[in-house]
Amino acid sequence: MGEGLGCAVVQDGEVRRGHHGLAGEIARLYTAGPDGTAMPLTEVFATLGLRRPASTAIDVTALRSAIAGEDESAHRTRTALARAISGVLAAAVSLTDPELIVIGGEWGNCPDMIAAIDQHFSHSPRPVRVAAAQMTAPELAGARTRAVEELRSLVVHTAQPATYD
Repeated sequence: MGEGLGCAVVQDGEVRRGHHGLAGEIARLYTAGPDGTAMPLTEVFATLGLRRPASTAIDVTALRSAIAGEDESAHRTRTALARAISGVLAAAVSLTDPELIVIGGEWGNCPDMIAAIDQHFSHSPRPVRVAAAQMTAPELAGARTRAVEELRSLVVHTAQPATYD
């Protein structure tokens, strides 16, 4: 969780991308907003004033500031986000039946946010363990994996023995 909101389904050690490559696009899933009404997850951030102006991008600096601390405002923001994110996680769990949910990103792996999400999600009908990502730059791991796949494919295709007529 950073400027954007994403999700990946990993099965048998492989990321499942879906028919159109859109598996895991959670930003538009409906969940409970700060006032309890249903809205897309990305709109929760807009309602809380945590999106960049004229954009759907999350204002990470504002968000980190809004969830930091023990005051009532930070607690309310963490609770609203935890409830909204838990709603999206409940949908994902219903469809994928995971063993573990790993949350990371620029603000997603903040200890207070992870604790709030875990606490909120633990009361859902199908709770699953929630953990913070251990990798600091998962997007680089994905880029590395893709590069290795392409290199392997290139090596295999160019290593075919030449046929002579």
